[in-house]
Amino acid sequence: MSEIRVIDRHVEAFDTVSVSEKATPKYDRNDGRIRAAYPADASDEREYVFSIYRYGDADTFEVADGAKILDYGEGVAHVLTPADAYKGDE
Repeated sequence: MSEIRVIDRHVEAFDTVSVSEKATPKYDRNDGRIRAAYPADASDEREYVFSIYRYGDADTFEVADGAKILDYGEGVAHVLTPADAYKGDE
């Protein structure tokens, strides 16, 4: 048997979330919840910041290395950005 860590919580812009780098989180823009499940003993947990990118009519936008795109459409993308990409706040 394996233990599984489950993340199922509401997030807003700039909230932090720790999740395995190998996990594939899902985001529901209707209820604002992020969900992920991965082995509880994962050694690659990383802290991310929930970010909202507005890209309008563009067909490209830039994110930090290691970011996880959760959802996109209608000119808005919801992204988990590695917390260490926010070095300017330190």
